[in-house]
Formats: sequence, structure tokens, C-alpha cells
Amino acid sequence: MYKMTRRHVITTISTSAVLLCPAILNAQTNLDTEWADIPDNKPIGEDRLITIGADTSEVDVSELLPGEVTVIARPTENTEFSATGMMQYIAVHRLTEEQIAFGAVNDRDGTVQNPEYFVVNLLCTHRGKAIGITGNPEAPFACTDRGSRHSSVYDATGFGISGASEGEYLSIPEHTITADGGQVVVTLT
Repeated sequence: MYKMTRRHVITTISTSAVLLCPAILNAQTNLDTEWADIPDNKPIGEDRLITIGADTSEVDVSELLPGEVTVIARPTENTEFSATGMMQYIAVHRLTEEQIAFGAVNDRDGTVQNPEYFVVNLLCTHRGKAIGITGNPEAPFACTDRGSRHSSVYDATGFGISGASEGEYLSIPEHTITADGGQVVVTLT
């Protein structure tokens, strides 16, 4: 089993409007300007990712506090991930009380196994570019391709609220979440 530690916390998405590009790059509040020169194929801050193998893997994410995000990276043979170098980047976001309430009202059927944790592929539905973590609690995910015909932004349920992916959901990886006695384990299949 892989274990998430405090050094794997990518960001806290609570009430701060400070923006972070894929994984950890500090930025200001304008995605189009501040994210103009970031790579669109992988997260920045790879030293903070939890890197696992391609097989079924368990990751203990018990250390996540409300609002915090960690990112798991694993190789894949799925060509859907060709724009990210055949790496599947998966965010595990422990939600705040406000985000849990928003998710209860707005979640798509069958995707939430545990309302405290949102597990999502960081892969834009438009052209398969990497998704960055914005730090904005209402729109925590955004495509790293900020071109005029791209620029997708997603809410806390992974629903596209603007840009080329407006009206579409980010994909959910095959996973289970087990919470037992304070230990929270995400199993990726």
C-alpha cells in the first residue's frame, strides 16, 4: 500500500483565491495570463505527486484535511492519456463542509462513494490536456491549455462551467474508497 504524507499535499482549496497550476505553481488570479506558459501535458511539482504502478493499487489518504488535494500519478496504456505522456493523473480532494453540501445538491448519479472525498482524473474533456488545480473552492479545476478555444474550468463536482468543456464532466477513475477507524484508503483499479 502507498501512503500519502504531508509532503504530498498539493494545495488547500478552502476559501483562498490563490491559484495553483497543475499541482503546485504559485500564480495570481488570472488563469489566462498566469497560466499562459505552463506545460499542458503534466503537473508541475512532480516531486509532490504520489507515484504508483499501473496495477491495482491502494493509497492511504488519511492525512488529507478538509480542503486539501493530493495527486496520484500512474502509467497507463489507455490512449486517452496520450496528451499527458501516457500518465494518468488523479486528484483526491477532501472536501470542505461547503463543498460537501454543494456536491450533495449537484453531484452526478453514482460517482460519489464517500461524500467527503472527490476522486477525479485530471484530464480535460476537450482535448485531453492536463487539468490544473486553481485553489478556487467554486471552480477548483481548470485546463492548462488556456488558448482561446480551450480554457475549460470545472466546479467542485468536475462539471465544466466555462470554456470548451462547458456542460461536460471530468472523468472519474475506477476506484473504491474505504474508511475504517480513521484510515481512508483509495483503491485504484
